[in-house]
Formats: sequence, structure tokens, C-alpha cells
Amino acid sequence: MTKPSNNIYQIKVSLIGAQPPIWRRLLIEPDTTFQDLHRIIQVAMGWQASHLHLFQAGDGRLIGDPAEDFEGMMSFLDERALSVSSVLSSEGQQLKYEYDFGDSWEHEVKLEKILTGEEAEPLPKCIKAVHQCPPEDVGGLYGFYEFLDAMDDAAHPEHVAVREWCGGEQFDPDFVSLVQINEDLLERDALFSETAPEFAPHASDFLGLSPNQVHELLQSPLNCPSVFKPLFNAEAVNRELDTAPVMRMAKALIDDMGDKGIRLTGKGNLPLKHVKAMIDAGGESIVFPMAGFSAARSEEDVLGVHLTRVLMEIAGYTKKEKGRLLLKKSAAKRIEKKGWLTLYMDFFAAALSQFNWAWMDHREGMEDVQYIGPFIFWLLSVKGGQWLPVQDYLSDMLKAFPRLPLAAYPVSYASEEQQARWALESRMVRLFRLFGLLELNPEYAQFQEEDQQMMRCTRLFEGMFVRVTG
Repeated sequence: MTKPSNNIYQIKVSLIGAQPPIWRRLLIEPDTTFQDLHRIIQVAMGWQASHLHLFQAGDGRLIGDPAEDFEGMMSFLDERALSVSSVLSSEGQQLKYEYDFGDSWEHEVKLEKILTGEEAEPLPKCIKAVHQCPPEDVGGLYGFYEFLDAMDDAAHPEHVAVREWCGGEQFDPDFVSLVQINEDLLERDALFSETAPEFAPHASDFLGLSPNQVHELLQSPLNCPSVFKPLFNAEAVNRELDTAPVMRMAKALIDDMGDKGIRLTGKGNLPLKHVKAMIDAGGESIVFPMAGFSAARSEEDVLGVHLTRVLMEIAGYTKKEKGRLLLKKSAAKRIEKKGWLTLYMDFFAAALSQFNWAWMDHREGMEDVQYIGPFIFWLLSVKGGQWLPVQDYLSDMLKAFPRLPLAAYPVSYASEEQQARWALESRMVRLFRLFGLLELNPEYAQFQEEDQQMMRCTRLFEGMFVRVTG
């Protein structure tokens, strides 16, 4: 609304460490809450509000969303009840705003001036914007600079891949639209509103979740504080990381790459000796269950190996250069600085949002399996502590999302429901098994007793997905 009188805060929000500088100058009302300031920064900078965030005042006080601080472990002050003027009251004072604890985008928020008089236009308002903010999930500043190098150079070996990752668009770091920022600032309440998906069935189909909770889970499975605690015991999860086949294969591949990389085949695949090393690391029964029927002749014959290599590329850990597969220097630094859990979470995020699940079974249709797939996390948290039939889980998925079979292409040999079950099992169950989040009962033979197969969640899953509700 239009500011009738009193003071106006002029603040500058700068992305710490960015060169050239990336910043916004804004006019806001002093009684703006920190919740609204979070939204203002997100819109003005160009972020997408898909990760956790936190403010830190100059005296060390932490200010944030109580839903992201379960049981008060971080002693957050409630951002909904605290005004900016209660923390920043004098010109020159500043605080820190951190967004996305993985990429760790740290911002300096400085109160530049306290203006007096009347502002004729609605507040908040962005009056100066310098440079576009990095894309989401680019891998921090190191990843952003590598992204820019590849984007700017058409001859760069990763130029095409980077353009595809960016949606086919050219990224211009100098372009910022003040008009668009200010239009979006005025619409921020609508942009941040929580609405249920149009297809949402009755809440009883969601085993205790409300439609809004399901929407949050599907939209942001790694950041859904109304469903799962946002902070987990990293030390406990780290102990279980090597139970995930994808982690064991990734470590084997990184060891094989070393400093010089791996010479790829003429088709761009890994040589067979590296494929076999990754099969051994991941476990043949999970990674290559067809081993008893045929030998692996190529990387493409082994889904688990091929998937691991593709995810490493999508997540920004590897690059191809002069026929070799190399570990990026920024990725090596990221692993050294933040550990293997960061790599796992980067892979997991890429698998959920950037990787096309339909590639795993090459079936047409059923694209919605990828969107609804994270609902299995809720099912596993509710009933995954004991062996239960895989088909029971698939039935629960279809009960929650009864329209999924409608996306199947008509075929003479299978009903639409059967096709939906196949897609859920070949994509969702297979992927999360490779990530070590669920396990199948080894007492049931693969291919011979699949209809009787049982599954349960793993200790890794229990460490990562802790329910907020009882």
C-alpha cells in the first residue's frame, strides 16, 4: 500500500562474494516483518523460494520460519512477528540473510538510509538492480562461474548441456528488469500463497496428510517442513550413506577418474572395466539383476551405472573434455569442504527435479509418475517399518492419485491400471532403491516372484525423513 507519512527504509541487498557484484536497492516500510522481507528478497533477487532460509542479526540472533526450526533446536525468533525496524534501527546497520544451505547463498542486508517524507508509489519498491542472480541449484559461486564460462563460449564442451539445463535459454548475467521486479513485488502475496493442487482427491486418500501438505511434499520433497522435519541428524545419515548403491558407484567412479579422468568409448560411454567396477561397488543384484541371464556389453546395458554417471553430469560434478570424463575442480572442492552427504543430496535433488524418470523404462506416457513419486516418502514413513507387499504401496499411490492410469496409452496386453503399476515400480521403486531409501526382501526371487515381493524403508530413509506429525 502507499506510504502516507513517517519513515522509509532504503536497504541494499548484496550477494556476498559475487564478482561482478550482484545487488538490489529497495525501499521498504520499517514495520515490514522478516517473513515479508524474505519474500521481498526472493522476488527482487530472482530466487524461487525452493530452499530453506535464515536471517542472522549483527548480535548473533537467528530469525526464521518456525516451521523450519522443529522443536526450537536453532532457537529461531519468529520471522512472522518481528519487524525489520526492531533489528535495524540506525543507518549503516546490517544483517545476514542465507538462502539454500546447500549452495549457501549469503546476502548482506544493509540499512543505507532512513528517508523521511511521503512515497507516492506503493512499497516495497526496487529502485536499483545490478546483475542477474545465479540460477537455482547451480552449485554455489564456484558452480555459477563455471556455468557462465560454458554459457558464454559456444565452443565450450559443456555449452550445449548448460543451455539445455537452462531450459534452452541464453543466460545474460547483465539483464535485470526493474519493471518486472516491481510488478512481482506487488503480487508477492499471490506468488507465495499455498493452494491445493486442482487434482487433489479427498484428504482421507492421503493417509493423514491434508491436500496442502501433499502439495508441499510434491512441490518440494526435500523442503516440506509441514510434513518432514527440515533438519536431520547429519552424522547419523552420514553413517548410512554407503548403504546407497548410487553412492558406492559414485565413489568408485570418482576414484577411477582421479586427476586425469577416464577415456570414454567412441559412443561416449564408460569403458567396460569401469562399468564392472561400478557394478561390483553397487552390488550386482541391485545394479545389474540381469547378470544371471546375459553379460554387460556396454554402460547402457546397466541402468544403475548409466544412471549414476548421468546424475553426476546433471548435478554438475563431471564434464566431458576431449573425449575424457573429468571430475570438475569445483565439485572436488565441494566434496572436500562439505563431505559426501552434500554429493548425495545434490544427486537426490537432480534425480527428483532434473532427471527424466521415463528414461528408465522407455515407456511412453505416465509422466506424472515423476510428479507424484515423492508421496512414497510419506507412505514409507507411515508403514515402512515392516515388510509389506510392493503392490500394497502401489495401490496406496493409485488410491491417492486415481487419475494416473488415465495417462496410459491403450494397449491390448495390459489395462491402464496395470501400466500405471508398472511405471510406478520401474521408475519410482527402482530409483529410490538405488538411492538406498527402500529395500526389497531378498527371499523373493527376482523375475519369478515379483507379484509377491515385499519392501520396507531403510535406516538411511529413517534418518532423512522424520515425520513432523505423530
